[in-house]
Amino acid sequence: MLCFYSFTAAGRIAVDLDAKLVPPEVSWIDAFRPERREIDFLERALGIEVPSFADLSEIESSSRLYREKDHLFLSTPTHFRTVGGTPRTTPLGFVVAKDRLLTIRFKPLKAFDHLHDHLAKKAVELPGGLGALLVVLEGIIEHTADELEAIAADLDAIADEIFDGESAPKQEDRTRPAGDHLRQVLRRIVRTGDHAAKISDILLGMARMIPYVTTNTPEPLPADCKTRFKSLMRDVASLSDYEKRLTEQIQFLLDATLGLTNIDQNDIFRILTAVSVVGIPPTFIASLYGMNFEFMPELKWTYGYAYALGLIAVSALLPILWFKRKGWW
Repeated sequence: MLCFYSFTAAGRIAVDLDAKLVPPEVSWIDAFRPERREIDFLERALGIEVPSFADLSEIESSSRLYREKDHLFLSTPTHFRTVGGTPRTTPLGFVVAKDRLLTIRFKPLKAFDHLHDHLAKKAVELPGGLGALLVVLEGIIEHTADELEAIAADLDAIADEIFDGESAPKQEDRTRPAGDHLRQVLRRIVRTGDHAAKISDILLGMARMIPYVTTNTPEPLPADCKTRFKSLMRDVASLSDYEKRLTEQIQFLLDATLGLTNIDQNDIFRILTAVSVVGIPPTFIASLYGMNFEFMPELKWTYGYAYALGLIAVSALLPILWFKRKGWW
């Protein structure tokens, strides 16, 4: 699907795919999962070869950032969510010309949805393809900042659950053991860490792409565009620092959760050890009176059996009381 936008006149422009040229008022072409007929139109009207998904997925800098004649070909990973809400990355391609920008993507991106809504309501006064690139990059970085804020909120909720104990299962709640609760918390931390790692890839791609654009444009950058590109670089740098701090917090919460898991396991082993110790004296007494000796005085006692049972009960009760007093039970 192709969407055509003009930055001088707010709104989407309808373009016939049988036309030979793109209307001059078009500033941005958004190609979402372009079909063969749409690719043929772009290559014919723009005079370029549209990068494929495989081309945009290359990781070498020379494949992600290069120049052909008067066009800059750029690609960077960006963020999207699956139907189930799982964060994923997908390649996003840019072809920057003097008069317009072409973006190629294969997944629905929330940042682009916001841009489409914004451009449908308000015109953007920025020159040519570089101006369109600025608008798109600003939208992506703003959405990335929102994702980092969501990660920070998730980490705060996880920290409250770990350290405050309000959401942790109570001792008497046998339907939700502490081990299962910590396992769920651990999964949430791992998912959040994976999300932060994907955001780091996006910021790294932006940090490589923006300086390349500013130093490899066919024509000198206008002063206002240069200022806004510098502002974007500062935003990317600050978001990278913030993402590193969140990664450190994720590692701290991961260590804390694993520590609490070890404590929970130690409590289980302590109980098992106490139970095994409680069973030793009764076992000894039962073994003693189970020996097959011919002369055993207790065999002729009237209450010998009751005496043995009582002795077994007392020998089991005394260790229990001792463990209770020491706080081990």
